[in-house]
Amino acid sequence: MNKYIIEFLGTFFLILIIGMTGNPIAIGLGLAVLVYMGAHISGAHYNPAVSLAMYINKQIDAKELGKYISSQLVGSVIGTFTLTKLGQDSFNIVSQTNDIQSFFIAEILFTFLLVFVILNVALSKNLKDNQFYGIAIGLTVTAGAFAVGDISGGVFNPAVSFGPSFFSFIDPQVVGSNVSSSDFFTYYLATGIIGSVLASYLYKKVSS
Repeated sequence: MNKYIIEFLGTFFLILIIGMTGNPIAIGLGLAVLVYMGAHISGAHYNPAVSLAMYINKQIDAKELGKYISSQLVGSVIGTFTLTKLGQDSFNIVSQTNDIQSFFIAEILFTFLLVFVILNVALSKNLKDNQFYGIAIGLTVTAGAFAVGDISGGVFNPAVSFGPSFFSFIDPQVVGSNVSSSDFFTYYLATGIIGSVLASYLYKKVSS
């Protein structure tokens, strides 16, 4: 149970940091801190794409995968709701371009990079017990957000889109007129899965 509490808390605070700042540096630093907070308990995934990669690489089983993702999605929903109670009624996770090809390429590439970095710093025997893993992960998100944020929103994490999408589907007025996303199932879930699978199998290839 402790693992799933950490996954909930990590995703919850990640949503708050993203929603309250919208700043790639703050988001990267915040993620690094959250990774150091929870890595020794849950692995600090906070991202269904990362949990899927850990499943593919046999770090967790199918039952754990479901619980990890459920914890992350609940954390996203509660985090989104909490944002509005902090006076932040504008939290839009949407594509920044009408060019769907550019969007998919951007999200897949940098989700791939994020997951590939995580697998290497977390699982590689050559880097066992390293203490820079959190900074590496946080900096990857920061670099990705600066690189393609103006194209895709720089999400690289389906859970980030899930909370706003949930409230958009139920009733956006519940949390605020500007809290919305219609892109979870259409875009961010698909790109998260593709990026994760590609990174997972490349990691298997290069680390064997």
